[in-house]
Amino acid sequence: MAVSKAEKVETIKKIKDGLDVWVDLQRYAAIGDYGAIEPDDFERLKWYGVYRQKPNNGHFMFRVKIPGGALSAFKLREIAEIGRRYGRNFGDITTRQDIQFHWITIRDVPDIMDRIYNKLGMYQEFSCGDAPRNVTACPLAGLLADEIVDVGGMAQAISDMFRAGGKEFSNLPRKHKTSICGCRIHCVAPQINEIGLFGVERRRNGQLERGLGVCVGGGLRDTPYYGPSLRVFLRPDIELIKDVCRKITHIYRDQDSLRQGRLRARLKFYIADIGWEAFREKLESYLGYRLEHDESIIGPVGAGHDDHVGPGILKNGLMYVGVPVPRGRLSADQMTQIADLADKYCQDPERQLNTTIKQNIIFLHVRPDQTRDLCKELADIGLPVEAHPLRRNLVSCTGTQFCNLAVVETKDRAKRILDYLEENVPTDEPVFVSVTGCPNSCAQYQIADIGLQGTLYVWKGQKGVEHYHVLVGGRMGERPEFGRFICRDGDKKIKVPAELVHLAIERLIKAWQAERVDKETFADWAWRQEMERLADLITLPESQ
Repeated sequence: MAVSKAEKVETIKKIKDGLDVWVDLQRYAAIGDYGAIEPDDFERLKWYGVYRQKPNNGHFMFRVKIPGGALSAFKLREIAEIGRRYGRNFGDITTRQDIQFHWITIRDVPDIMDRIYNKLGMYQEFSCGDAPRNVTACPLAGLLADEIVDVGGMAQAISDMFRAGGKEFSNLPRKHKTSICGCRIHCVAPQINEIGLFGVERRRNGQLERGLGVCVGGGLRDTPYYGPSLRVFLRPDIELIKDVCRKITHIYRDQDSLRQGRLRARLKFYIADIGWEAFREKLESYLGYRLEHDESIIGPVGAGHDDHVGPGILKNGLMYVGVPVPRGRLSADQMTQIADLADKYCQDPERQLNTTIKQNIIFLHVRPDQTRDLCKELADIGLPVEAHPLRRNLVSCTGTQFCNLAVVETKDRAKRILDYLEENVPTDEPVFVSVTGCPNSCAQYQIADIGLQGTLYVWKGQKGVEHYHVLVGGRMGERPEFGRFICRDGDKKIKVPAELVHLAIERLIKAWQAERVDKETFADWAWRQEMERLADLITLPESQ
């Protein structure tokens, strides 16, 4: 009888916990032979961020775990050196605020780990695998004058809690994602995380109260769910927040029914089955106390697609400067240059830089009178702050260049799309464009204004040509909607050749610009369009 992938992975974890592969990792590195690695240990290596790179013949992707995306110049400079020495001089910022490298060999890993653990005081546990993934956070947490609530340092504290728990959390049914955000734009998309903590304001007895709400069971892939709010008000106390995160994770861990199939092994399916009210009751039974219920807290108010890009003021009177990074890719040399600029311009040596989930990077604590000089030097290294608005919100996954699951190339395609749009589509407002290589949604195509999901199809008589399905209208906040696939004749998804997809995006954006009512967002415009109209817009004569 054939063994399912779920059964295989569960057996691998029972035989040896993912965290226990550390000793084997050192042994394999000492041997220096990719072929000596036991097949089951390839799965376990993920727990430390070591992930087989396509075509699985000697190289790895290595994901550097960065809780909340918070970095000093010293840390980024050392991370850049990893990319320079071992990763062919480039790395990618991810949609979970990590930085990942490619072309790593098993021999390289001990030195990389030594730099991360001993030189930087960081850690790699739960960088991947069936465990809590990197905790994301607003990159300006605790710094913004107008944030709803100060959650500064909480992402690191939650991440540290998971790490300290070790095997308490190392064998979950699948991945488990947590985000925390106190800013007014809810920039880390709490509604698509298993645990999404978001800022809340309310009035009680004439007094303004600030705290956190929590969404549970969000997630994307090919069956997306927005996480429903538990309608609770959490005081911004880190011990309470950690306790809630711990017990939600325990509930997920304890659901053996979720271990029967990998495709339905996420918390979102459990909550969809029992409902958020029943989940809240179960959470309170695990906690041993009742949370403060507030039925008015139905989700993050005002959540959108924006990122903290451009210059802005911090509550200490200094500035931040958010820098759009095209498709999230930086050369190691650029990382070093960014670190040098941070040392030159950022006034707080402990908190100088922060990555974002839109694959951008932010400079912190810059003197107002030096902001212009910093922007000029950034432009000189190919990272202009005053770039086309589409640059700040275009993200892409790894694609077929390195990923075993992708069916189309994405990083170079995203660059070509962006280059074309910047030259031919003037706009004052960002539009969130996602370029994703398969249905798994690492680049979050279902929540984008315009989402591209890679597929293969016939074009000009040739089979297996790269195409994209196109989705429009993803939005979050009070009226969350996943983008809808543009179809013809009911449910026939249109496939746009990859070589022409930039033209389809251009036509969509220009139609919105010409037809929008008042300050109508792209998503709102897209939702009031008839499907046939959208289909006409992206059906190009050249694709026939």
